[in-house]
Amino acid sequence: MKRTTLLRLGIFQLTAGGLSVLFLGVLNRVMRIELGLPLFTVSVLVGGGHYLGALIAIPFGHYSDRHALAGFKRTSYILLGAMTVALLLANSPSVVLWLSKDPSLFRTSLSFLFFLLEGIATYVAGTAYLSLITDLTKDTERGQATGLVWTLLMVGIILTGVGSSVFLESFSFSKFVLLFELSAIVSVMLAMFALWRQEPRYSMAEAPPKGRLRSSLKMIAANHQARWFGAFLFISMFSYFMQDVLLEPFGGEVFDLSASATTRFNAYMGIGVVGGMLAGGLRLIPNLGKRRVTAIGIVLMIGAFSGLAGTALVGTANTLPLIILFLGLGAGFFTVGGVALMMDMTSREYTGLFVGAWTLIQALAKGPTAIIGGGLQSTLVALGSSPAQAYAGVFILEAVGLTLGLIFLRQVAVDRFRGDVESFGMIVVESIQ
Repeated sequence: MKRTTLLRLGIFQLTAGGLSVLFLGVLNRVMRIELGLPLFTVSVLVGGGHYLGALIAIPFGHYSDRHALAGFKRTSYILLGAMTVALLLANSPSVVLWLSKDPSLFRTSLSFLFFLLEGIATYVAGTAYLSLITDLTKDTERGQATGLVWTLLMVGIILTGVGSSVFLESFSFSKFVLLFELSAIVSVMLAMFALWRQEPRYSMAEAPPKGRLRSSLKMIAANHQARWFGAFLFISMFSYFMQDVLLEPFGGEVFDLSASATTRFNAYMGIGVVGGMLAGGLRLIPNLGKRRVTAIGIVLMIGAFSGLAGTALVGTANTLPLIILFLGLGAGFFTVGGVALMMDMTSREYTGLFVGAWTLIQALAKGPTAIIGGGLQSTLVALGSSPAQAYAGVFILEAVGLTLGLIFLRQVAVDRFRGDVESFGMIVVESIQ
């Protein structure tokens, strides 16, 4: 695939990054601060509804492998999902304002269904999008593809974060509504530009063997390599994302750093992540391979979490910027290598199915981490630890979890995985005949 073609395809991921900031960042803040909704309600509605939508990933991935829409296996579903998300984005200010006026159980339940639909549409588009990249790239191109596309995701997050903060510097609800409406229109236009003439039309001659979802789920469960890879994905992502809500409170509570100083943690992390994704995808994967780059990322993250625990126990903040930079670098290597490996852990006949499975596992790992990470720290304090010791305990637990993920990764063999899938496919064909 030409790099210019890949860059255009990556515009969709840039848009996805921006939408995640608006839904999971800006909207969260307005619901809690400006509209005064309880933090628990905000978390359950926006976060819970979003991540629960991932339950659609496997059945939808299986369906899209076998059913084209308007002549396309992936593009039509991506656009349908993207347009639904945009429509919901444009209407979300009205929904949260309506809820804030009367946060009854009835209105809260309807609002949850609204955000659940956003999650379903997001994961339909995301599963089809990752399946499309897998369909269009060869094994040797996926490192470069993930490096460029996931870097654009980070660019979208950064640009939207900066742009929305400037736009809403003098907050008014009308400006908030305008931001979301304009963003919805722009997101659809960019999605159409990114996907125009990327996918060839689907031919029935290429249709995979028919099979029920239940049989496909049995195939995943019976595949030893799929189980190892799924365990690796879950424990690694769960362990890494526990820090997501801890770093800034850690800097403020343990080292008495200002809000400005802890906010810079995001910059250190972002620089590391982007550098790791670009270097890993464009340089290291072609030379070292996807699994080795993923492993290097995990080792760097283990070292960084151990360093964070050490700074907490010693009580010195001088090395925090460097440690967080290395944590981001490791996360960048881990992301680009893991996603490229995830694309390899599919097959031509079951691309959507396996992409859906890996997408669901990621959502299950990331969804509860904020609650569990904060809960563990609070529990350790309640048991008698100092705040510094409690934070150190969580960081050490994250390092242990990543070490376990590294052990699981070493058991994964792509060739054996594909061989088992092909054998299952032959059994399905024979049973149909």
